[in-house]
Amino acid sequence: GASLDFADLKARITPLLAASVLKLLVMPVLAAVLASLMGITGPALVAAVICTAVPGAPSSFILARQLGGDAPLMAGITTVQTVAALITMPLMLWVLT
Repeated sequence: GASLDFADLKARITPLLAASVLKLLVMPVLAAVLASLMGITGPALVAAVICTAVPGAPSSFILARQLGGDAPLMAGITTVQTVAALITMPLMLWVLT
């Protein structure tokens, strides 16, 4: 939270939205489709969707900072994904399972 700068995030909305949409919407749909094609159903399908629908790990910010990555952007991505997951996770489970 201390590294979060909303003004900076507004200027870099494209990578923020791309990372969030890919992680929270595209990955669960892809996992559900692939699992269904492999004949996976029931609790195993739900587990696959849940595992791919969770937001990025907060430790990614620490790694970005220590390895010279874009730590402020990663802080924003982690925050946005965590808040958005409140909506997308139940939605993915409802639609895909």
